[in-house]
Amino acid sequence: MPRPLLALAAGLALGGAVVLAGAPSAAAATAQVTIDVPAGKIKSVRLRHLPRGTKVSIALRSNGKLAVDLLSGTQARTRGRKAVLFRAAFDRKISFKVTIPTSDDYYLVFDNRRGADTVTVIATVEAEAGKRKKAPAVPKPGGKFDQTRAAGAARI
Repeated sequence: MPRPLLALAAGLALGGAVVLAGAPSAAAATAQVTIDVPAGKIKSVRLRHLPRGTKVSIALRSNGKLAVDLLSGTQARTRGRKAVLFRAAFDRKISFKVTIPTSDDYYLVFDNRRGADTVTVIATVEAEAGKRKKAPAVPKPGGKFDQTRAAGAARI
């Protein structure tokens, strides 16, 4: 299976605290991390090297209100928080699914700037490799495809 998907397991880290489940050669990876977001602050978790087409399921549990964004590294560097894949405010729990549009690092950004207390979040991320589409067959010059087309054209 593709190596970049497995980087999710190694890449979901904040302060080195990572809990992994599943075999390293599987087509799916699961990771869980606990994050403390102080009042008035923003914290993020990086999901490394997610390939295009990966289906990502994210479940968040917290002890308070937070805002969450999911954006690519390219979006974070160029357009800031204006172009995100997912954005929501939640209280206690939320879950969502996205399909990764381009291969890149992705960031879960937790925003507690409006909060008065530290909020603890448990993020569970599951990623599954998307199905790869096979390229259509390209006929070779002089092959059966050309002969059939030429024979049909001659009859007209």
